[in-house]
Amino acid sequence: MAKLSQRLLWELEDIRQELVDIVRKLKPEEFDWHPRPDMKSPKDLLQEIGTMERVCMTVAAGHPKPDWEKAVTWSGNDAGATLKELEKIRAETVSFLKSATDEQLVRPIPVPESWRQYFKEPTVEPEELVRWVARHEYYHLGQLITYRWLLGYNPYKEGTTQ
Repeated sequence: MAKLSQRLLWELEDIRQELVDIVRKLKPEEFDWHPRPDMKSPKDLLQEIGTMERVCMTVAAGHPKPDWEKAVTWSGNDAGATLKELEKIRAETVSFLKSATDEQLVRPIPVPESWRQYFKEPTVEPEELVRWVARHEYYHLGQLITYRWLLGYNPYKEGTTQ
């Protein structure tokens, strides 16, 4: 396996493990909880993470950008079902990375027109799309940690009596 792929896989795995640990701590009634009416629930955040990964990795693989609303068909509404879907999406990403050479990961590909506001160039390297996926997931992981804190769980005291 290419060295770049190994580093990207490690980064994705490290973030995902932390995400799964946080999600497994959510009570069922907290999964659909909105901190404010105009904010996303943990379920919504996880579905956004999965959809972003599917869309980005489809483009990274050289295929047309799928429609956001149709990119993932979520099989359930609870944390377990959502995590299973995230696992399936991640398995596709892992397969892509394990089969890609370093050269393929750094060879620029066209950026969808609607993404140029984010990338500023007409092309992007597939490895940058993988990093985009990782940054996006890590961003929402921070939100989930904050949500749990708002629900009364202090991350500095978890594992101790509060």
